[in-house]
Amino acid sequence: MPTLQELEALVKDCEWKWTTEGGHEGYWVTDANSNSIFLPAAGCRVGSSLIYVGMYGNYWSSSLHTSYSYRAYTLNFTRGYHCVCTFERFYGQSVRLVTE
Repeated sequence: MPTLQELEALVKDCEWKWTTEGGHEGYWVTDANSNSIFLPAAGCRVGSSLIYVGMYGNYWSSSLHTSYSYRAYTLNFTRGYHCVCTFERFYGQSVRLVTE
């Protein structure tokens, strides 16, 4: 899973383009070396409900909040906006693996 620093680099150093890929809304994120990744707006799970599919993307990092260990850093986005913030760890959010 990406670290907080890797999520921050995605937000600060990459170009974000909202699009539809294979019938799924989301962002193509491209870095300065033309490497890219598609992040679907997969929504999130609260209890047994899957909500905001096609509207919001929420992706976990491997980094816990430094003061509140029940929270972790996440990449969150909707059309026209993307940020790194924290959420309580009981929310069901997407996981996107990274390799070196």
